[in-house]
Amino acid sequence: MKQLFATIVALFVGFFVLISGLFFAIGLSIVGFIMSKTQSQKMDCSKDKKSKIIEGEYSDVTNY
Repeated sequence: MKQLFATIVALFVGFFVLISGLFFAIGLSIVGFIMSKTQSQKMDCSKDKKSKIIEGEYSDVTNY
């Protein structure tokens, strides 16, 4: 009887873990998709602004 009860509890817990993991993965996928869209819009907006380039001479400093 104890083995049957332990088996049922183990199956219930395993099923619960699988289903909750599935919901968690779907939720994170949706959040990631939304965040990627907002980040790409921010990047497009920043491309329109004036570029910040430092002008000057270039000197190789790899030998120091």
